[in-house]
Amino acid sequence: MSQYPLSSYNLGEPLGHLVDVSGWAVHVYGMGQTSGRPTVWLENGLLGTTLGWGALQTLLAHHTRVMAYDRAGTGWTSPRDIYRTAQNEADEFTALLDALGEHDPIIIVAWSAGGLVARAFAADHPERVAGLVLLDATPPNYDAWAIHAYPDRYWQETQTRMEQIRGFAELATHGQLTREHIAGWITPSVLEQHGQRYLRLILNSPHYWWTYYWQNQFAVTRGAQVQRKQLRRNLPLQVMVASQLPADPDPYQQATTRMWQTMQLAVTTQTDNVTVTWLDAGHAIHREQPQSVVNAVLAIIREVA
Repeated sequence: MSQYPLSSYNLGEPLGHLVDVSGWAVHVYGMGQTSGRPTVWLENGLLGTTLGWGALQTLLAHHTRVMAYDRAGTGWTSPRDIYRTAQNEADEFTALLDALGEHDPIIIVAWSAGGLVARAFAADHPERVAGLVLLDATPPNYDAWAIHAYPDRYWQETQTRMEQIRGFAELATHGQLTREHIAGWITPSVLEQHGQRYLRLILNSPHYWWTYYWQNQFAVTRGAQVQRKQLRRNLPLQVMVASQLPADPDPYQQATTRMWQTMQLAVTTQTDNVTVTWLDAGHAIHREQPQSVVNAVLAIIREVA
């Protein structure tokens, strides 16, 4: 990662506040009630930040306390090291909760690769998790399967993407990354809501891009770590799968998406208290179908409150 601290870059004011976790600054943004129901914690996907939860966090805040945070090296949270594995990130989440003095059971809503972090935490600390909602979450064995099934194409596309990301990180280090460079990586709904705050954050932080680079370098390791873990048998689990297929008729795109969908169901064997919902949505379920996610969280709250 870049040798320079976040203070070296013009990232603007954080959306929430910074929490000192043994000298490591973690950005946390909370909304909603402060007591009475289980707190909901939102776990980002790769390249996700606190800015990306938008309507979902606002809707949930009408019912309970909702906390979003940026993992190490993303958003306004300081970087740690290159070892961006699911286990390390789950341990860092544990340290954040300890620093905040939050020991009551929580509900975790985890999107995409955040599902690996959430599952690692839930397996390691079953007494601290009241329920888990997985939003089109990364299957632990997906990357290993894709490498085996499509060794040439999957590997080549991954390497091409990583070289592009490395280039973004280098440009950001020198203050030369522009909106035009990352046009295909900008999330329109986040840009519409947060505008320059969002652009400043992703254009000026090399750590943001280096973190994504190293998370991908450990992709198979991240999955293997979670594959070995087991959830609590009575854990309330909501698995929400995006049913839409790519518009691209390419058989490779169709096959990998179908396998992504199917592999998400493997986790349902780990608990006797599971609900599976297929939603007419793309990958970003929380932005396309926020009320459906709220309903899933409320179902858990009614059960555990």
